Amino acid sequence: MSEAVHTYAAEWLGQPALALETDALRFVTVPTMGAKIVSLLDKHAQREWLIQPIGRAFKPAAYGSSFVDQDMSGWDEMFPTINACAYPVEGSYKGHLLPDHGEVWSLPWAIDDITNSSIRLSTLGRVLPYRLIRQVEATNNHRLRLTFKVINTGTEPLIALWAAHPQFAVTGETHIRLPATVKQVVNVHETPDWGAVGTVHSWPSAQSQRGEHQRLTQVGTPNLKNCRKFYLPENHLTDWAALQQGDNGAWVRLSWHVEQVPYLGIWVDEGAFNTASTVALEPSTGFYDKLDFAWENQRVMHLRPDQPFQWTLDIEIGIGELL
Repeated sequence: MSEAVHTYAAEWLGQPALALETDALRFVTVPTMGAKIVSLLDKHAQREWLIQPIGRAFKPAAYGSSFVDQDMSGWDEMFPTINACAYPVEGSYKGHLLPDHGEVWSLPWAIDDITNSSIRLSTLGRVLPYRLIRQVEATNNHRLRLTFKVINTGTEPLIALWAAHPQFAVTGETHIRLPATVKQVVNVHETPDWGAVGTVHSWPSAQSQRGEHQRLTQVGTPNLKNCRKFYLPENHLTDWAALQQGDNGAWVRLSWHVEQVPYLGIWVDEGAFNTASTVALEPSTGFYDKLDFAWENQRVMHLRPDQPFQWTLDIEIGIGELL
C-alpha cells in the first residue's frame, strides 16, 4: 500500500483499545468490550462518524445485558441473533436463551494478530459452540475491509444471523443514501407513525399513518422521541448504503456482497432510546432481527461443523461525490 498506515495501542474512556490509522481515517476498537468499534474518524472532514456516550454513563456491558441499558455508543457486532430469543432448532441447544443483541457484543475478544495494516480479533460463543473472527484491514487510504469468519466448533449443524450495528452520529443535514433502484421498504418495528410489522412504504418518501408526508432519507431531532426500523424487501436487494452530510458533503459508505449478506435493515432513532439522534445501517445475513423468526422464514445462516462461513464488509469515507 502506498499510503501511510499503521496500527497501535490506544485507550478509550480508560479501556485498552487498538487503533488503525491512515492519512485519511482513524479506526479504534476495544477488544475487551465485544470488539466494539468506538471511533471512525474522517480526518479530512474532521468528523467522528460514530456516536459517543452522550448523557449516559459509560460502563462495560456484562454478558446478557440489555442493550438499551448501556451507553448505546459506537458500533457493535450482533451475533447469533439481534433480539433475545430461544434457540429454535431441534437438538442439543433447542430452547437455550440467546441474549439481547446476541452474545458477542458483551463478550471479550482475543487479539489474534496485528500487522501494520490489520487487526484480527476473535471470540467464542457461550450458548452455542462457535468461534467468530473479525479482521479489519486498510485496503487504501479511505477504505477499510472487515472480513468475518464463523466456525462451528461443535458437532451439530447450527443456524445464526449476523448484523452490523453501527450507531452513526447524525444531524439535520445527514441524508441516508441508497441505490436509485430501491423503491420500497418494509416496516419491522410497530409504531404509530409507520403501522404494523409488515407494512410496506415507498422510498425515499412515504406517507405516515398520521397522514404526514415524510422524507425517509432524513432524520429528526431527539426531542421527537420517535424511531423506525425498515428492511429492504427481497426484490430490492442492494450491496451498499451510505450516509452523507448536506452541509459539507462528507460521507460514509458500507458495501458488501449480496450473495454473502443478502439483507439490509435501517434503524433510525430520534431520541426514542438514545439521547441523540442516530442511524444504524445494518447489513445482515438474516431476515429479520430474531433468530427464531428468521428460522421460520428460512432466512438464516446455516453453519455445518466442517464448513466455515465467511463474508466481508467494506467501510469507505470521502467528501463530495459519493462513489
